[in-house]
Amino acid sequence: MKKKFNLILVGLLSLSFVLSACGGKNESSSEPAESLAEFKEATVNAPDVLGIKLTDLNGGGTLGGQYAGQKIVVATRTGDFADALKNAAKYFEEASGATVEVQSFPAGNDIEKIQLDLNTGQQFDAVLMPVANIHSYAEGGLVQDLQPYINRIASPNLDLEDFIPSLLKSYGLFQNRLVAFPYKPDSQLFFYRQDLFEDPEIQQLYKEKTGKDLVVPTTVEDFLSTAEFFTQKYNPDSPTKYGYSSMASKTNSRLIWQNRLAAYGGKDVDENFEPAFNNEAGLKAMETMLELKKYAPSEWLQLGWDEANTLFANGDVAMMEQWPGLYSTIEGEQSKVKGKVGFGVTPGGAPTMGGWAIAMTKSAKYPDATYKFLEYVTSKDGELLKIDYTMDPTRTSNYDRPEILNSSPMYPALLDSLSAAQILVDPDVPYVSPKLNDIMENAIQAVLREELSPQDALDEMEENFIKEIKAVGLSL
Repeated sequence: MKKKFNLILVGLLSLSFVLSACGGKNESSSEPAESLAEFKEATVNAPDVLGIKLTDLNGGGTLGGQYAGQKIVVATRTGDFADALKNAAKYFEEASGATVEVQSFPAGNDIEKIQLDLNTGQQFDAVLMPVANIHSYAEGGLVQDLQPYINRIASPNLDLEDFIPSLLKSYGLFQNRLVAFPYKPDSQLFFYRQDLFEDPEIQQLYKEKTGKDLVVPTTVEDFLSTAEFFTQKYNPDSPTKYGYSSMASKTNSRLIWQNRLAAYGGKDVDENFEPAFNNEAGLKAMETMLELKKYAPSEWLQLGWDEANTLFANGDVAMMEQWPGLYSTIEGEQSKVKGKVGFGVTPGGAPTMGGWAIAMTKSAKYPDATYKFLEYVTSKDGELLKIDYTMDPTRTSNYDRPEILNSSPMYPALLDSLSAAQILVDPDVPYVSPKLNDIMENAIQAVLREELSPQDALDEMEENFIKEIKAVGLSL
């Protein structure tokens, strides 16, 4: 696992820019840098998390009450996001002297409320939002480049290289600027009935029917073969009714295609915001999706989050691609597969990535204090303050801690999946991500309902992508 990370890290560091944690001066900040000699290093009443005693909750010695009298307002979505920030804010306030106010808005209203404030009200100093939103704010000049603050006041323990490389690149970087720190990682995972894959009788039956050994599929070819075997329509001896499932309702179905697109070497858009899917990779991903439909539930197109998860937890499905949140369902009291599920990377090795990042607004009243809060909640110890609020770690070193790995059997697969993920669930195109999502959903639904051929769907998607991207002046 460490070898894999080293290879990814080399690729990241070979980019045309280098993120430095020392030297330089921040020209954008209205605050003078604080001298460490001017305050006493803070001692924080640090909690234990999963048996880990947190020892670095004073910003590596850079916090000592020097921001007393300063107030930071952070905006995000109501629920776990807000609760996680509030929990960390208690310790940051103790260390820094600053006051942190977390303003949150219900899902569905949060994007509109935060966008309005960034454009007009300018009350928020920081925002915690999905990656696509953060990058739209960056394109509009509404959030700041964090590099000048890193150069001037960063904790000696910041260690940017410790972030999972794919997250720092996909979440934090936009047009060669570090506009955010990764906060909540997310990736599609592969859930499978481990008890069935390890059953000697089922292994023997698979060998007899296919001539191959039954293994957890990593290639698309093995994925399809295994899905067919575990589908009673094609194998009456299958212990499960369906070999495969996922969410295929509108707003979710594009994931089925996206999980294969990068595996075949494709992308949604390239670095110039040009569509990059109307090719052999996009077509093969469509054809694989139609093949998977044969092994999925008959009501597949009606399956949303709750319905799809319940079907898997009831033991009707052998393999499923889903977000990590499925774990709480399969480990619930009503689950028939509790303790029987294994976890891996989606077959093909290029799962779709989601995720949230935290950024500083252009209008931050106290930018130094705001930067220190962003750094604090995403630090090695600081990010563990969010783990009880369904916010998984974003740093490699935290997945190396035995206490973290032992807290969830899903974590090794999550780490590998986050490392391998290449495509964001929301196309990384400022301003129009929601519209592009709708275009993909309409096309995927039409293919699944056999209203459009895969090639016709790709042509239609490309045409509509170009239209929307050009409308906001982004396509070159």
